[in-house]
Amino acid sequence: MAQVTNTYESYDAIGNREELADKIYQITPEETPFISMIGRKSVSSVHPEWQTDTLATPVTTNAQPEGDDWSYDAITPTTRVGNYTQIANKTFIISRTQDKTSKAGRKSELAREVAKKGVELRTDMEVQLLSNTASSAGTGDGATNRVSGGFRAWLTSNDDLGGGGASGGFSGGTVSAATNGTQRAFTKAILDATILSTYNNGGNPSSMMMSPYVKTVFSGFMDDANVAPFRYAAEKGKKNAIIASAEVYLSDFGEIAMIPNRQMARAGAAVARNAFLVDPKMVSLGEFDAIKLEKPAKTGDAEKRVLICEYTLCVHNEAAHGVAADLYGLTASS
Repeated sequence: MAQVTNTYESYDAIGNREELADKIYQITPEETPFISMIGRKSVSSVHPEWQTDTLATPVTTNAQPEGDDWSYDAITPTTRVGNYTQIANKTFIISRTQDKTSKAGRKSELAREVAKKGVELRTDMEVQLLSNTASSAGTGDGATNRVSGGFRAWLTSNDDLGGGGASGGFSGGTVSAATNGTQRAFTKAILDATILSTYNNGGNPSSMMMSPYVKTVFSGFMDDANVAPFRYAAEKGKKNAIIASAEVYLSDFGEIAMIPNRQMARAGAAVARNAFLVDPKMVSLGEFDAIKLEKPAKTGDAEKRVLICEYTLCVHNEAAHGVAADLYGLTASS
């Protein structure tokens, strides 16, 4: 049916109100499971240090004669290790006019940006803590900044590596980054070998943290002939469900919670290529300064804000943890 001549329609009108929802929809992941899992401790210097120790290997030959005039064993000193604090910040500046302008989805531009930048700073910390970053004392004058050594870089005793990979670890006062090996698919054999090594070295990890893709590969272990299949009868009155995931791995040495971390995927292959066995009691976030809001002096017709913190990673004893390294962490080939 044709439109009647001279019909005044919305395409011709001037002054129709625009419609903009009074809400901002944001789905970017905010959670930081590694920071939430581990403990926190205050540190009072830019180079906090601590000591590690280990028991002597047990022997079967400790049988002594009667009337023995003892000899004395040498004492092995503790090992002194440490990390450097790292300063991280998020900054922004908003004009007075923009902050006062009527806006959809928020009353205050300042308040919204403070909240948003706080989340962004926390997710930066999450991936830095898990990274394969070497520690650095820095050189001052802004030339080279202090850097906290990441979790992957610390782990040497229980790192299951791809071909050509090599451990980093603490030595000579700093933490060196590991050398990446050839990437490979995550398998039950790799998982079991990492758990066994960690157990033999005295570790009692309760969780394994991994990228979302690696978590899907783990759930596929149900197809392994050595894994007991599981099925559940639906409760009366409830719908049947297809069970395609597993949240806990009952290993020969205890239960391991399998925890996906979306920030590892967001950070890219460099972080997603590793899956970490973690004992939360043996690693902590060292806080020199927790996240705080600074208001720099006003020098123009705008408001400035800085969110800043200073922190480090305290790996109490790296042998308590493990890493299945050099995995395809994002896809079946990357």
